[in-house]
Amino acid sequence: MKRFRVKLIGFGCAVLAGTAVGADGPWQPAAQPTTAARVTPATTPESPAVAVQPVMPVPSVSLPAPTPAVSPSQPAWQPITPRVGLAMPEPRATIPAPTRTLPQPGGVESAAPAMTLPIPGADETPRFRSVQDQPEKMQQPTPPPREFFQPPKPLEMIPPELPGGPQQMLPQPTPLNQPTQPGDGELPVAPADLMVPAGATVPGQRGTFGSKPINISRDFPTFFADGFREKLNLRQPGGPAGYYGTNNRGFVQAEYLLWWASPLNIPLLGTTNTQGGFGFLGEPGTAPIIGPGQIISPFRNGFRVRAGTWLGEGSGCGIDGSFFYLAKKTNDIAFTSDQFGIITRPVFSPNPLPGGGVIGNTGEAVTVPGILTGGLTVHAESVIYGFDANIRKCLHTCCDSHAEWFFGYRNVDMQESVSITENINVIGVGAGRVSITDPIGSVVVVRDTFATNNYFNGAQIGGLYERNWGRFTVTGRGSVALGVTHQEVNIEGFQIRTQPGKAPMTFRGGLLAAGPNLGNFSRDEFSVVPELTVNMGYRVTSGVRLYAGYNLLYWSNVVRPGDQIDGVVDLSNVPNAPAVTPSGLARPTVPFRQSNMWISGVQFGAEFRW
Repeated sequence: MKRFRVKLIGFGCAVLAGTAVGADGPWQPAAQPTTAARVTPATTPESPAVAVQPVMPVPSVSLPAPTPAVSPSQPAWQPITPRVGLAMPEPRATIPAPTRTLPQPGGVESAAPAMTLPIPGADETPRFRSVQDQPEKMQQPTPPPREFFQPPKPLEMIPPELPGGPQQMLPQPTPLNQPTQPGDGELPVAPADLMVPAGATVPGQRGTFGSKPINISRDFPTFFADGFREKLNLRQPGGPAGYYGTNNRGFVQAEYLLWWASPLNIPLLGTTNTQGGFGFLGEPGTAPIIGPGQIISPFRNGFRVRAGTWLGEGSGCGIDGSFFYLAKKTNDIAFTSDQFGIITRPVFSPNPLPGGGVIGNTGEAVTVPGILTGGLTVHAESVIYGFDANIRKCLHTCCDSHAEWFFGYRNVDMQESVSITENINVIGVGAGRVSITDPIGSVVVVRDTFATNNYFNGAQIGGLYERNWGRFTVTGRGSVALGVTHQEVNIEGFQIRTQPGKAPMTFRGGLLAAGPNLGNFSRDEFSVVPELTVNMGYRVTSGVRLYAGYNLLYWSNVVRPGDQIDGVVDLSNVPNAPAVTPSGLARPTVPFRQSNMWISGVQFGAEFRW
C-alpha cells in the first residue's frame, strides 16, 4: 500500500508540473474534457483494489525542433484567425509526443499523454498496473501536438474580424536566399550599364558600385536631353584637359570682327571766312572747315584667328596663340576754291612785332579770290593688330564645363598718321593783302605729316571657363597684360615750288612740321592691356561650333598723331615765310600727349576641333 501511495504521489506531481509548463505556452481555446483512466483503491476486504476513474488530460510539451524551410510552392499569404492586440506567432513545426498506456481490465491499455519532464528511457512506456484485472483497456485519446515556444513578434494591432466576414490575410516572410524562380540558384544579373570593369572611370558617376551622385542643376540640360549629348559625343571628357568628347586635342577658331576703337581726332586745320576776312582765329566771320574732331570713325572690321593644342595625354598642359587684325582704315577731307573762296591754315605765331607784342593768330593762305586757287586736303590712316602666345593649364574638366588658366606673351601694335597737303596755284599778285614770293603761274605744294607707332610688349595671365547645355555653349575668357609701350612719333614736312620755266625746288619743312619738331622721336611708357571675351555658341557637330560674342580691350598710354600737332609756330622756322624776328622758342615741338585706347565690339566665328 505504501508503495502504491508513493507512486500515486509521484504521478500527481508529474501532472502538476506538466500543467504548469503548458500554461506558459501560447493561449489556446479550451477543449472538451476527455476521459482518462484514474486509479483509486478498491473496497474489498482481501486486498485493496484500484478503481479507474476518468481524469483530465495532461497537456504535452514537445521538444524544440528546427523550423523547416518554406517550400517554394507555398503561397506567401495564409489565412489565419487574428486576435485583437496579440502578435501572430510564426508557423512552427511539431513532433509527435511519446505516449504511455495504463493497464485496463481485460488486458486493454489506454494511451496517456507524454510527461512534461524528461523521462529516462523514453523509448519504454511507463505503465500503472491495478491489483485487479480490468475487463478492458481504456484508450486515452492523444491530445494535439504542442509547438515549442518561440518569442512573439512585436504586438500588431489587428482589427477584430466581423462575425461572418472573410478571414484576414497576412504576408508571410520569405527567406532572403530563396530563389525568385523555381530552379534558380543565383541572384539576377545586374543591368549592363552598371557592369564597369575594374579600375575604369565612369563619367558622371562617383561611387564604388557606379551609382549616380545626387542630381544637381547641371545634371538636367536646359535645351536638349542627354541623348543629344551622347549622339554628339559631348558627354565623355576626353582626357584630363579635354573640353568634351573625343574631339579635344586641338582647335582652330576663325572670327570676323566688327569692333569699335577710340576715334582718331585732329585739331583745327582749316578755316574760312564768310565776311571777307582772312580766316584767322578770333576774326569775325571765321568758321572751321577741317577739324577739330574725329577724322576716322570708331567702326573697324577685321578678323582674328586662334589655335591651340594639348601636349600629350594626361599632362593637362597645352599651348595656344591668336592673331587679330583690324584692317587699315583711311579717310580724306578735301576742300577747294570752288567750295570756299577763302581757305586758310590757322596758326599762332609767337614772333614779336617791331612795335611790341607778338604776331599772335595768323595763318597761311591756301585760296584767295583772284590771287590763289587750289585746295586743302587732310588724309588719315589707322591700323591695329596684335598677337599672343600662351601656355595653358587645365583646372577643371567634366562632361559639361571646362576651366583653365594660362600665361604668356602679349603684343599689340597701332600705326596711324595724319597728312595735311596744300595745292596752290598763283594766279595774281598779293597787292598788299597777301604776301606772295612766287610769280604768277607758280605751283606750290606744302605737306605736313604726323605719324605715330605704338608697340606694346608684355606678359599676360588669364583664365578661361566654358559651360555646356546640350548643343549650346557659353565661353568666357579674360586676361590682363602688363608691359611697356614703345612710342614713336615721326614728323615730316616739305615744300615743292615750281616756278614757270624753272625746275622744281624742294624745301625741308612745311608749316606745322618745321624746324625743331622734324624727325623721329621715341620713348617707352608702362602700359596695361586687359581683355575680356564672351562667346555664345551652338555645336553643329562634335567638332564644329558656330558662335557669336563680345570683346573688350583696353590699352593705356598710347600716342595718336592728331595729339602731336603743335599749333604754335615760330615763323622763322618755316621755309619761304615772310621775314620775321625769331621768337627764340623751339616751336613747333613734339608734345608727346598720351591717351587711352578702347577697342570693343562683336565677333562671329566658327571653331573646328579634332
